Amino acid sequence: MRAAREGDRPRLAAAVSARETAGDLSNGEAACLARTVAERELRATSGRDAVERVRDARFCAHELDGALATRSAIHDDAGAEAALARVETQGLGLGAAREHLRDPQPRWRAVGVRGLVRAEDQQERGRGMLDPDPVVRRAAVRAAREARDPADRTALAEAARVDPEPIVRTEAVRAIAALPATPDGSTANVLRDLWTAGDDALREDIALAWASPELWDAGGVEALRVVIAAGHGPGVVEAAAAVLRRPHPPEDLAASAVAQVSRAMERGTTATRLQALAEAPARSSDLRVIVRSLAGSDDPETRVAALARLVEDREAGALEKLEALAQPGSPVGERARLALAAAGDRRVQAWVEQDLAASDPDERLAAAIALVDMGVAARAAPLLADNDPRVRMRAACTILGAARNHRP
Repeated sequence: MRAAREGDRPRLAAAVSARETAGDLSNGEAACLARTVAERELRATSGRDAVERVRDARFCAHELDGALATRSAIHDDAGAEAALARVETQGLGLGAAREHLRDPQPRWRAVGVRGLVRAEDQQERGRGMLDPDPVVRRAAVRAAREARDPADRTALAEAARVDPEPIVRTEAVRAIAALPATPDGSTANVLRDLWTAGDDALREDIALAWASPELWDAGGVEALRVVIAAGHGPGVVEAAAAVLRRPHPPEDLAASAVAQVSRAMERGTTATRLQALAEAPARSSDLRVIVRSLAGSDDPETRVAALARLVEDREAGALEKLEALAQPGSPVGERARLALAAAGDRRVQAWVEQDLAASDPDERLAAAIALVDMGVAARAAPLLADNDPRVRMRAACTILGAARNHRP
């Protein structure tokens, strides 16, 4: 802990290694170390790097609220990011956030706009959606999602249609989906108009909105029926998968969704096939047959994805076949190890721990997630002394997230 507080990474690495070798570093102790490392990163980093570290800390903003509050006391871009993170976790009250509404700095102005969730704030939210800065526009859309005011529908639809920032368009669709359902299906119809001109990513969000509890019986079913019957592409695959995840969808719609997913698995591009395998439940016998056939595909990525689905469904023999692909040196080894870790297979733990020393930082972080999935978050503690500050912060948040979810 002293090494973590002082930022002495070599000493921290040595201490963690000794405890890991002894096998007596608990998940709880690892979480305490993770909090200390993350708090020091927030305290000691400055400039542009500070903005990035605060963004990396958003996943565990609740656990780091005290450190984020201290950082937000500094009126710079990183301070504003810290304040926004605290608004999302309710660490910073919306009234306090609104105090920054007229701030000349865009990120601090975004903090103020994010607090505009009252009915009387509707016009101000609309102005926020037209702000020159995308950070402010996104904050306005997120405020609208929380406000759930039908009067925002037109402004949100316009943002979803023409905003130059993809993330703002996505947030606008999600905000529209959160509006109170209308018996006449007008909200679902607004999304139909957006579907026509939207790109694949936006269509995927629209499909999820139609399948949401709010819109399912308020025009969502009919909209899904139309696009699944006549469309193609990632948005339609998302729509079909969303239907199949619903409890007891109409029989004709379920049959159309199964047909759409079947085509994606059998004749789609590799990306489309992987999307269908990852998202569509194989409840129908037709889909299960296709998944089994893809488990023998010549394409290694497809084979891993199919076997992962069969492992989830406890298909006999699938686990052993996936373990064979998970061995070090396999071109799809990392992907297979992640799938097995998600299934709780501890037999790949030693291989996953080797990935903590991988040259690719994303591979190191993926190993941390896999160890958490297996219930051994403490084994990811070496990353708390990683040379890459992004890895240190994200690994810390991964370990803290495991503690939040009461992983033993």
